[in-house]
Amino acid sequence: MPTAGSGAKPPTCEKGGKRSLKSMVLAVNPPQLSTALTTVLVIDDDDEQRKYWCEALKQSAHNYTILEASNGQAGLNLCRSQQVDCIVLDLDMPESGFYVLFDLIRHRTRPQIAVVILTHLLAPNLLEMAKNNGAQVCLVKQATSAQDLENAIQNALAAVRSKR
Repeated sequence: MPTAGSGAKPPTCEKGGKRSLKSMVLAVNPPQLSTALTTVLVIDDDDEQRKYWCEALKQSAHNYTILEASNGQAGLNLCRSQQVDCIVLDLDMPESGFYVLFDLIRHRTRPQIAVVILTHLLAPNLLEMAKNNGAQVCLVKQATSAQDLENAIQNALAAVRSKR
């Protein structure tokens, strides 16, 4: 398997169908590098995927503290017990990622936490629904590099800060 920092794509997800993946990724612009310590929580029930993305973020140029949760409830518990700046959330888990999103984002127009959806689901309507319910960026795993995720996190953080 390629290393997370090599710019290679993540392990393939077995559940997705074939579509134009690049058309599923919502625009991600390269942000300015930040020196502030940022805590990112990755919530994904797929151990291989979660470890891949956590490793990619640990190797990034940004100064991230990485937390992991293997399910939505564990992720919500971490959010309540620690300061988390951004959540990278998979939608396809036994308890839906939307459950976590709705719990985290109570006021869609003024979110208090940045949320990046990172999922293998190839459903534009789901990704749009996630954005309409408080996620700042939605990415499809199969079409996302480690750099894309870093950019998405920085853009999501900036979007939340601008609404405070």
